[in-house]
Amino acid sequence: MSLADFSLAGKTAIVVGARRGMGRAFALGFAEAGADVVVSDLKIEDGHLAALGDRIEQMGCKSVVVQADMSKKDDVNRLVAQTMDEFGGIDILANVAVLYHGASLLDLDEDGWDLLTDVNLKGYWLTCQAVAPIMQAQKSGSIINMTSRGGLRAHGEKAMGNYCVTKSGIAMMTRQLARLLGPDNVRVNAIAPSLVRPDPPRVFNFDTPDNLSDPEVASAWLQGPPGIPLRRMAEPEEMANAAVFLASDAASFVTGTVLNVDGGDMA
Repeated sequence: MSLADFSLAGKTAIVVGARRGMGRAFALGFAEAGADVVVSDLKIEDGHLAALGDRIEQMGCKSVVVQADMSKKDDVNRLVAQTMDEFGGIDILANVAVLYHGASLLDLDEDGWDLLTDVNLKGYWLTCQAVAPIMQAQKSGSIINMTSRGGLRAHGEKAMGNYCVTKSGIAMMTRQLARLLGPDNVRVNAIAPSLVRPDPPRVFNFDTPDNLSDPEVASAWLQGPPGIPLRRMAEPEEMANAAVFLASDAASFVTGTVLNVDGGDMA
């Protein structure tokens, strides 16, 4: 093993959904490893995306800030074209954007379904479709998609069922693309977290055990999220660490993998 295998120096990355949270952590992680980073998000008015671009430049890497709606093919093509104009190639694509909808599958209306699938599934397909020919021509590249434990098993919270359907689609899309692009040395992987500290902060409501009156049960439950052996939420940077690995030559024989970075939740 060589630590140089983990370097991203000389590489160009696109991070979609980079404005806050995990997307921001991915972008900073790639830059810390030496990559130039194009950061994109639907919202730019609050200045978070521009500030991220400035931070990457301060780290000694180049950055381009692009407002784009990943569910719109024209926006995705413009994002890819701007990246190619600036850097001449694309080595890493990280799809981190996500949308939630607080309704169960039976309560979700058609507009809600369309919005969820446009961002959480169609958007990932569009970005992968746009960068794939570039990476195939280069005979190299790494695509990293964000799925979830909810994409690997049914979710206990009824309002998350629709989210799980889209995340399971991302997991399968990742595997299918790995088979399609593998002969051209393009690797496609996904990261499946459990709970990650949200940005901005929000409250998670965990199901209370029926036997919470038992002191041992109460003590265990209050120590952290139930079902996660490490008994805590992950930090966004812990997802970024996994992404840097998957983007690097250290993962040169890793493709078609859904990497659980979940504190043991799926064990």
